[in-house]
Amino acid sequence: MNERLNKDINDLLNKEADNNTDILVEDMIGTPMIDLFQEAEDDIANFNEFAWETGEGYKAPSYPIISEKLEGFSQGLYLFAGASNHGKSAMMMNLMYDLCSNPENNLFGIYFSLDDSRNEIIPRIVAMDQRIPISVVSKPARYKNFIDAVEANGTSDNEQNIAQVLQYEEYLAKREDGLNNLKRNANKFKIEDSTRCTNLDDIKEFIDKAINYIKSIDENMNLVVAIDSINDVQLGANHKASSNNERLDIVSREIKHWTVELNIPILASTHLRKLNGNRRPTLDDMKDSIVLRYEASVIWLVYNEVSENKNAAKIYYAEGEGDTIEKRPIIELDWAKNKKSSYKGRSFNYFAPEYSKAVECDENISKRYNALVYEA
Repeated sequence: MNERLNKDINDLLNKEADNNTDILVEDMIGTPMIDLFQEAEDDIANFNEFAWETGEGYKAPSYPIISEKLEGFSQGLYLFAGASNHGKSAMMMNLMYDLCSNPENNLFGIYFSLDDSRNEIIPRIVAMDQRIPISVVSKPARYKNFIDAVEANGTSDNEQNIAQVLQYEEYLAKREDGLNNLKRNANKFKIEDSTRCTNLDDIKEFIDKAINYIKSIDENMNLVVAIDSINDVQLGANHKASSNNERLDIVSREIKHWTVELNIPILASTHLRKLNGNRRPTLDDMKDSIVLRYEASVIWLVYNEVSENKNAAKIYYAEGEGDTIEKRPIIELDWAKNKKSSYKGRSFNYFAPEYSKAVECDENISKRYNALVYEA
């Protein structure tokens, strides 16, 4: 009987192989059997195709050091973890906007702002694009009224007023340019806030619709997502949790799963617990969820010494001269976890909070700042 069974199985295997189909047979009790050897070979072939299609990864041209150290952005969860007012959201926003603006990437970006409204995010993007104060974008009437008042009062011959009027006129012109840039990039970037998406189900549904939409227009276009912040994502009807930690664990696993299922990079900000003492954060300071640390492909610990220590900060860049010198913030990115490349170290970025603009420091300046970190 065994010989007959073996012969029948071999005949079926040979027949299916000849037909170039998946090999599926049944064992003696009728349970389907998969040809694991063929499946393993297919896995390798699929990986090779995936690796070549990935290319060099997505590049952020304004951040060549980060792009190079990462060896390009690709599928995965990228976390910006930092204390309040240290620049984590600004850093994430700058990087994402740069990724979407690079035509070589062919990306459409969705920025989910769960902390702030769309009307608070748009001014920051325009300000960082044009390097003008955020308030010019959010409150243009204030600047226009000043110009009108100077002209109406006939005091335009006052040198200080003339200079102020000229500067405000330039600001308002740049504001218009920035808004027009956003309109031109409507096929590259979109902001969503909590009026539409607050929970996992909402966000996933929106992402699925977005992918279907962009693929219907350009099959080669892909998606990049940013979530600010991941701690604020609530559970929908499809998930339940008995504690805040469990909720964040579920959120972390689901979002990481999306990166694999959809083959997309997802950037997210996350809070750190309040630090005790004057020190830089570590992975142990990540708030609430060990699972989030585990699921992330890259974790940047964000630190801004000027925000933390004010005039006592040792890592800063200076503006002004003599008694008017002002210490300006540097955003430090500690590459605390990096599964995308072998790099472990720190990146440094000049930061202008009033513009929400972060500019990468070059390698030589970064080495000097890095030495100061270890002197502290």
